[in-house]
Amino acid sequence: MLRSAHKSFEKDEFIFREGEPVDSVMIIKSGQVKLNTYDAEGREKIIGIFSDSDTIWEGMFVKGSRYPYSGVCLAPTTVCRIRRSDVEEAVSNPHVALKVISMLSLKLHDANERNMILSVNEPTARIAAFLIYRDKRSSAPVIKLRLDDIAGSVGLRPETVSRYLRKMAREGWIEKVGQSGIRLLNFEALNRIATE
Repeated sequence: MLRSAHKSFEKDEFIFREGEPVDSVMIIKSGQVKLNTYDAEGREKIIGIFSDSDTIWEGMFVKGSRYPYSGVCLAPTTVCRIRRSDVEEAVSNPHVALKVISMLSLKLHDANERNMILSVNEPTARIAAFLIYRDKRSSAPVIKLRLDDIAGSVGLRPETVSRYLRKMAREGWIEKVGQSGIRLLNFEALNRIATE
């Protein structure tokens, strides 16, 4: 049986820091966590943004593995931690092992999807693809992300992202909701732009 520990974190609190050992699976029960690092010039690079039911555990089965990024809460967050030793014991059961393989396959697919977004050169297409990606991963009707987090996720300056989001809103493709919310209004137009 898997033993787990639950812990709550405040907004902007680290659940782990770059360089710490990967010693557990973390399941986000509620909230949002961004995985980030900084380049030589001090610019933030966002590896991914994870929310309810997402797992963070890449490298856990690699001996001596350390996090190549930090995990920072974007909102109050509750995390369930399962120690590596408990997971290793559980995967000796073939049924559990198949579930773990399935979860890892989904993580790989998700990473490939994020890499495809970053490979798009045209800023409007990159932002549109990112918004569609975030919308698919959320059950909420509004994508809740700060401008800096969107910019860090798509590798563009916040000013550039802001300009293109305003253009998308004028076109009727998206709607700004409050301080940091975006609702997709015209999925077909965004998808067409993202795949051009």
